[in-house]
Amino acid sequence: MTADLPRYPRTPHLPGSPGATDDDVWCDWSRFVPEPGRELVTTLKMDGANTTLHACGMYGRSPTGRSRPWQSRMRAFAAAVCPLIPQGVRVCGEDLTVAHSIVYERELPPFMVFSVWDGDVCLPWDETVAWAGMLGLPTVPLLARGPRPDEPQRLREAFDQRTDVERDEGFVVRDAQGFARGEFAGRVAKWVRSGHVRTGARWPAP
Repeated sequence: MTADLPRYPRTPHLPGSPGATDDDVWCDWSRFVPEPGRELVTTLKMDGANTTLHACGMYGRSPTGRSRPWQSRMRAFAAAVCPLIPQGVRVCGEDLTVAHSIVYERELPPFMVFSVWDGDVCLPWDETVAWAGMLGLPTVPLLARGPRPDEPQRLREAFDQRTDVERDEGFVVRDAQGFARGEFAGRVAKWVRSGHVRTGARWPAP
């Protein structure tokens, strides 16, 4: 079964993202969603664990990764949701059942959706929101939606105006339309503030 389930792609950093490390990948802004008139959706980057729900269960970033004790609460949550997901559909989001570097003062749900996939196609944002609603799941907070700016620095305005810039991790921007898995690097990117990671190299615990 795991042979049919893909690893979640690496999300490249936007130019100027201060939280990037030496082994991260970078977005080529000149090729990012180049089609005229396409909208971008900017959402808050939550400090959770990348998790995929599907008809038969759940996994972290990789379907071949071993189960961890700290995932027990997420597995219990997924047991009620996964039977509602059709075969071939994957619901990806943040597992927020365990604190990472940021301890949120506001109450959070156990899971927040950021994308839904039908096979190798990432569904448009509006369809993602609709799927989340049908499953009774919240999406990650929407910060802005609008035309692609000439410079990626303009995307920070919504983050600076609508979030706690000293505590929140950053933001993710994506094509509002759907796209193929092979196009991911040119359709999704992130900006992460410097110094938000406070967990050790061995987090999560074995």
